[in-house]
Amino acid sequence: MLDEAFYKEYKPLLFSIAYRMIGTISEAEDIIHDVLIDFEKTNSDQIINIKAFLCKMVTNRSIDYLKSAQKQREVYIGPWLPEPMIIDDSNPVYAMVIQDNISYALLTLLEQLSPVERAVFVLREAFGYEFDEIASFINKDVVNCRKILSRARKKIDYKDNRNNRHVEEAKLQQLVQTFLLAATTGNMERLLQILSNDAILYSDGGGRVKAAVVPIKTKERVAQFITGLIRKFGSDDELDIGLVTVNGQCGIMIKRNNQPENVVCFEVEESQIKYIFSIRNPEKLPKS
Repeated sequence: MLDEAFYKEYKPLLFSIAYRMIGTISEAEDIIHDVLIDFEKTNSDQIINIKAFLCKMVTNRSIDYLKSAQKQREVYIGPWLPEPMIIDDSNPVYAMVIQDNISYALLTLLEQLSPVERAVFVLREAFGYEFDEIASFINKDVVNCRKILSRARKKIDYKDNRNNRHVEEAKLQQLVQTFLLAATTGNMERLLQILSNDAILYSDGGGRVKAAVVPIKTKERVAQFITGLIRKFGSDDELDIGLVTVNGQCGIMIKRNNQPENVVCFEVEESQIKYIFSIRNPEKLPKS
């Protein structure tokens, strides 16, 4: 039986890998649960590096999950967005997500990658694993892993801006606060000022609740869509709108009768809001 110290040491890392790989919290938890049960059945005395052994197990289980889920996501009603994680500082399992260097926006872009490309990208860019370690995890050679990473970066046009991350986060929080004030007061002019010309809003309802089934593009259409929602629901006394930390960044949560109804995430580009992600699917919202 694995003791509490074992879970405390390994579960945050394993969960962080699984969550980044598959983009959903409950499935990531299930993968970790299954991996740890299987690990209990192994002879750990024969394992040289337990951490690497567990990470390999989680990586390959996540790859298998993505392969099986691929068809379901292809027929998903509207855009499929990752499940947002509302950060709880008191939960040690989320500690590595708080230190996240992969934004929510980048997490959505990873959906363009194949399961193996996603594994190599996450292990290298989020956790800094060396290529020989990654190769041993996914049973590829080092040269192949380097090529896979290069291909993955090109697919999502990835640029590593970690050195500017703290500046971007400060700017993001300021813009989100401005966005929230402008949206709730119906200030169209202010919204247009903080949205980039090619702004895009993605809304994920999964066919379970009303949501835009195609992305809304250009700042004028995005602003009109937002102000239209505010006109429709802005006077609803049952709604509570406030700032929250989502995947380590500033976001918005909308509650109705204390039940989460919408989580909104943002991505900033050149001091303006470029992407807005509205997650409305009840299955992806936190349970209060």
